[in-house]
Amino acid sequence: MVQVYLLKFKRDTAEVGKADKEQREKQDIGEQKKKKVRFIKRVFLLWIVYAVICLVIPPLFHKTVSEQEAAYSGRAGQQERVLSIDDNMDALLWRLRLINAAQERIVLCTFDFRDDDSGRDIMAALFQAAERGVDVRIMVDGINGTLYLTGSGNFRELAAHENVQVKFYNPVNLLLPWKINYRMHDKYLIADDYAYILGGRNTNNLFLGNYADSYNEDRDILVYETVPGEGCSYRQLQQYFDQIWNLPCAEPYRKTVYGKGVLEEHYLAVRETYPEAFTEIEWEKETVETQGIELCTNPMKPENKSPQLWDRLIKEMEQGRDIVIQTPYIICSRAMYQDLTDITNEAEVGLIINAVEGGANPFGCTDYLNQRNRIHSTGIHTYEYLGGQALHTKTILIENNISIVGSCNLDMRSVYLDTEMMLVIDCEELNASIRSQTEELKEHSRHIFPNGTVEDGIEYQPVEQGISKKIFYGILRVLIFPFRHLL
Repeated sequence: MVQVYLLKFKRDTAEVGKADKEQREKQDIGEQKKKKVRFIKRVFLLWIVYAVICLVIPPLFHKTVSEQEAAYSGRAGQQERVLSIDDNMDALLWRLRLINAAQERIVLCTFDFRDDDSGRDIMAALFQAAERGVDVRIMVDGINGTLYLTGSGNFRELAAHENVQVKFYNPVNLLLPWKINYRMHDKYLIADDYAYILGGRNTNNLFLGNYADSYNEDRDILVYETVPGEGCSYRQLQQYFDQIWNLPCAEPYRKTVYGKGVLEEHYLAVRETYPEAFTEIEWEKETVETQGIELCTNPMKPENKSPQLWDRLIKEMEQGRDIVIQTPYIICSRAMYQDLTDITNEAEVGLIINAVEGGANPFGCTDYLNQRNRIHSTGIHTYEYLGGQALHTKTILIENNISIVGSCNLDMRSVYLDTEMMLVIDCEELNASIRSQTEELKEHSRHIFPNGTVEDGIEYQPVEQGISKKIFYGILRVLIFPFRHLL
């Protein structure tokens, strides 16, 4: 009997020991998992801090332009003719016209390309061009391309075509967070060697067609080559594209096997909806003669940039006494403010921007609230536009002949971080047409004189800001201050 109890005791003791061991092992495993989770959290937090430092600190150090970089390239070459495209529907139609007319080659570079109504129209037209044997090359900014195109079946169908090549400029690499700030802000479409469109419009419903009730007003310039491939600005643009296309940061979009989608069917719908986009173009009738066009750009590598484009714009403005600047918003560095002050000492400068009550960019509006007195102290006449839609136009008018149009905002991001491009056009007829439009904008604006006097335009209708928007801007005015050089 004693032997039985001893055996049972040993068995129970062994089972308890085994249970204790299993419990200790479970606790050890649990502790190890907790340590791993804590380690991962710490690594993630360290990366966040590292990424913020990489994003915020390097762009604080602005470069200057060397004498060699400031060299003037000139506007010599065969005559080029132009058309200002100031309506979103016209902007879509002219893109469709150029794509339809191309026989050999199409280049589309854009900051923001989306699979919405107008974006799908463009995709369908590009797909049909590829079907008829045209070589199609597309470059999109890496962040926007990743966000809006990688999940698009229509875009994958387009990119999979054997005659289509796609690249994303500087896509996000989490191991290189200091590269994230440097974006491709270029917007242009080249058709063969006879025409191109360049300006401030992205490829989506905010800028093309008549698909949205709320949209951005913008401007493109259509340039027609009277002698194909021989215009000065065309050669400059083609050379620029070849260089940026071959940069190491321009990564090919991976082609995937993709079955037949809806692009071919959608193209038929586009032809039916916009028959005027598929008729023969009377180039001489549609365009006006220029005395020369120059393409001015920023450096294209993803790094802090010497402000070559800004330097070129300043040099042009220094030649004039009557200057009008259109920009959606203004976010200047100390050096940029000084440049503007120097110009106003010799010229009268009008600045047309969105009023805070109607601006589409909350950061631009907020910085204007913070910097308003500094802006006025430069001697600029400010016109706070409050019309039906927000302005996205980037234009500078100098005297009665020079018009500068393109993608460059009056902000530090455009000057020091992003790729940007502007056309300097010598054409009195174009200048007069755009000046007429600026006078209409001024009528819908609140004019603030350099001495602080305020005068409402004859069509200006003030809008009262709601309390929630006032609170929002009040908070944002504090939050953006350390990051305004990135906006």
